[in-house]
Amino acid sequence: MRVQLIVALIAGLVLVALPLYLWRRPKASNSDAVDAGPDAAVVDSAPPADSATNALAAALDGSAVATNEITLDKVKMVKCQRPGPGKTTPDMCDRQPFFEEALVKAVLENTTCAPKSPKGGSVSFALKIDYKKKTFHVWAGKSGSVRGKRAAPVIDCVTRAMPQPNWDTLAHQYSIYTVALQATYPPSEKAEKSPR
Repeated sequence: MRVQLIVALIAGLVLVALPLYLWRRPKASNSDAVDAGPDAAVVDSAPPADSATNALAAALDGSAVATNEITLDKVKMVKCQRPGPGKTTPDMCDRQPFFEEALVKAVLENTTCAPKSPKGGSVSFALKIDYKKKTFHVWAGKSGSVRGKRAAPVIDCVTRAMPQPNWDTLAHQYSIYTVALQATYPPSEKAEKSPR
């Protein structure tokens, strides 16, 4: 009898709590809909300054981000290592918030440097952080459709936009990290003409 009473009480709470939650939860408007995946955050409806702030927060939170100028996948820790033998899997790496935020912000602020293409394209931004040498390096990874010389202008813009860190104040467990961020750019009307 006591077990049946407890089960009935729990069922009653669920029946009351569930409709209240569904009624009070935040709802996205139709103007915010964008096809960038299930985890995508939409920031088009905000003013420009707020849009960049929202996009930055969403990307660092592990969501994909879509604006009119760019679509960003979530920031990924690719690898980390310390001197000596043994391998470390990416899930064992501690996050690098300073560098992750700096990379996302630099990519978002430099969409005008993106390669021009009538079909659009993606650049895989890879960032190597070396605490031993106190250096960082940005390059175009292999997973993007735009690599090599075509990616050089946007890589240069992003590298110049990255702030210089105060190495002594940054927490880290390993000596070298590699972080990746995939950016997809929309088709451009002013696409580069191929030389004849």
